[in-house]
Amino acid sequence: MSCRLCNPVLILILLVITFTACQQQKSITGEEFIEREVLVDVLVDIHLADGVTNDRKFHRKYDVDSIDILSPILEKHLVSRQMFDTTMFVYTRNPELLDLVYNDVLIKLNVMLDKNNKEEPASTPEL
Repeated sequence: MSCRLCNPVLILILLVITFTACQQQKSITGEEFIEREVLVDVLVDIHLADGVTNDRKFHRKYDVDSIDILSPILEKHLVSRQMFDTTMFVYTRNPELLDLVYNDVLIKLNVMLDKNNKEEPASTPEL
């Protein structure tokens, strides 16, 4: 006597296991790639520098190019330009992994923003 519910339940369990296995986080590894944690820090610094350099006052005062800004960031994190380009090339072809990296970037930037907002004294309007 076979159970009619066993087959659909078994199929459902196998589908869940298969789906869960496919959802496991892949990673990009190798000596030619930047480690994920370092990449997050590099991208945070790039976005901070981009925020500063996009201001018109900055460009009036300093004559710099975006490459001039990127080089010190890469040097700070001990990353070569080739390594950065190779890593970003692979991540852009794996958008699900790039999304995970950018989730961490956004979290770090938001933590910095919250910390900055807490440290700023509340301004009182002058009467």
